[in-house]
Amino acid sequence: MRRLLFLVLLLTCCFPACARYKADHTDHDVGFENADRLFQEKKYSDAIAAYDKIAKDSPRSERGARALYDVAFTHAFYDNPHKDYVLALQGFDEFLRVYPNSEKARDAQNWRSVLKMVQELKKENGHLTKSIEQLKRIDIRHEERRKEKEK
Repeated sequence: MRRLLFLVLLLTCCFPACARYKADHTDHDVGFENADRLFQEKKYSDAIAAYDKIAKDSPRSERGARALYDVAFTHAFYDNPHKDYVLALQGFDEFLRVYPNSEKARDAQNWRSVLKMVQELKKENGHLTKSIEQLKRIDIRHEERRKEKEK
C-alpha cells in the first residue's frame, strides 16, 4: 500500500512539471515555426523581429543561440532586399560573445570574416570612386587647356 501511495504522490508531482515543460517548449517551437514561416515567405523584417523575440525570451539557451544566429543570418541573407551587413556583423559578434561554444560558432566566424571583408571592400570602393572622380576632373581640365592652346 505504501508503494502505491508513493507512486501516486510521485506521479502527482511529476506530471504537472512535465506538462509545464512540454507547454514551454511547444510555445518556443510555435515561435520558431512562425519565424521560419515568415522567413520562407520573404517577410525578412518580421522574421528578424520574431527571431529577436525568441532570443530575448530564451537567453543563454540553445533556442536563444539559434534565434540570435538566425537574426544575424537574416540581416545578411542574399535575398533580403533590406539586408544590412553592419547589423549582421554586430549580430554575429554578439552571438560569438554569448555562445562561443555553440555548434554554429564556426559558421558565425566564417560569416564575420566575409562580412568584414565586404566592409573593407566597400571602403576601398569608396576611396577608388573618389580617386576616379578626381582623375575625371583633372582630365577635363587638361582637355580644356589643350583645346585653348589649339585655338
